[in-house]
Amino acid sequence: MMENTRVKSELKRVVVFLENVVEKITNYLNDITITSLENEIAGDKDYFLKLLKSVRKLVVFCEEALDACTTILRNQPFKEDVANQLLFKVYQQCIERYFHPKNDVWYEDSRSAYSSTKAIVFRKTPPPSLADLITTLEDDFQVVREELDKGVQPQF
Repeated sequence: MMENTRVKSELKRVVVFLENVVEKITNYLNDITITSLENEIAGDKDYFLKLLKSVRKLVVFCEEALDACTTILRNQPFKEDVANQLLFKVYQQCIERYFHPKNDVWYEDSRSAYSSTKAIVFRKTPPPSLADLITTLEDDFQVVREELDKGVQPQF
């Protein structure tokens, strides 16, 4: 029963995290266009499009995870094994996608923990508003990754 409480409280923390991420990214995407990004800074339009694609994919994964988390929290009785699997999926699809997007437009500098710098490094110079969005989210992603790293084990 104690384990059930730990998993449930972890799931609740992840819900708050995902709500915050979805809100910030959605607000950004609702206000941005490729033209507005090009107006911020001269750069590679193809790269800007890839950046937007990565951000859109990230918000979709986070929205789907948020829906799944809230559904599991509403279900009675609480199913710890399903919640654990979902937390593992959040780690794989949201946290890892943030730090390592599939199209490789940015990456995680593994030395950042030792140098007290931001972990996200862009492959090319991004528009400032998009760079601000990604770096603003970094601390929250780091915290949730560390929490999930400690407590989430896949249960297959």
